[in-house]
Amino acid sequence: MDKFEVKLDQAARAAWMSFVGGMTQDEIAQQLGISRPGVQRLLALARQEGLVKVHIDHPISACMAMSKAIRDRFGLDYCDVVPAEPGAADGSAHYLAIAAAERIARLVERAEPLTLSLGTGRAVRASVEAVSRTERPQHRFVSLVGNVARDGSSNRYDGVMVLADKTGGERFLLPAPVVANSVKEKDALHAQHLFQAITGVARQAEAAFIGVGQINRRATLFQDHFITEGELDELLDRQAVGELLGWPMDANGQLIDCSITRRVTSLPLAMLIDQPLVALAGGHDKGPAILASLRGGWLKGLVTDESAARYIVESM
Repeated sequence: MDKFEVKLDQAARAAWMSFVGGMTQDEIAQQLGISRPGVQRLLALARQEGLVKVHIDHPISACMAMSKAIRDRFGLDYCDVVPAEPGAADGSAHYLAIAAAERIARLVERAEPLTLSLGTGRAVRASVEAVSRTERPQHRFVSLVGNVARDGSSNRYDGVMVLADKTGGERFLLPAPVVANSVKEKDALHAQHLFQAITGVARQAEAAFIGVGQINRRATLFQDHFITEGELDELLDRQAVGELLGWPMDANGQLIDCSITRRVTSLPLAMLIDQPLVALAGGHDKGPAILASLRGGWLKGLVTDESAARYIVESM
């Protein structure tokens, strides 16, 4: 998607909000995070490119309808739904990364010091890679998930280092596996001064952008060797459908109490309940996990694609 296509996508969003949603230009500006003159330019572009007819002749209209339905149903601050790209090898992953990067950039580009938390996953990594470089050495970026597997290998989908490199900001990595080998090992890790210091930084974050993991044979936790096959079987037996920061959930978003949960080293979700937790995830297969996260009330924001959004809307 080039710059003009991105601008056209924004114009379609603004046009849908104005002509279908009946929102004022001030309301649209607040929702999109731009100025009122910026909204006026987008609406002018939508008319110029022939998007505004009897209906908005652009696939984003369906996305905006699902976005509003999800946002209203689950009380989110925002829900961005990007269109799927038929025939694309990676589905809508690129569009999702661009949309998420816009949300992240609105925070990162400000001059005031910022503390931002990040989870891990393909969507998180792709999103921070899509953020433009800008000098913000006053910012801090902290990981909410352990960055090493049990075999000592690094988490390849960590985004903290990428975002810190792009801004010159400080970086804080959680020096632990996602799941410890024992409760004793987890307790020892949590007792370390370094671990407690990073937890203190995470508590000060103004927002957190995280991935959503599915629990099945293709689960990232399993494929990347954070849990064993036996542990995966235990989660499936307990009816787990997804995970946030390594914490497994059932279909209603309730955390599952099992041997694995007692060894997860990530920061507890309850600790993050007072800060905006934004999920970045898409694809029909991720639908059940995203829906569980919404039902559990864990999220304040969501950036997803129309495949996952359609699953969620049809299941509400």
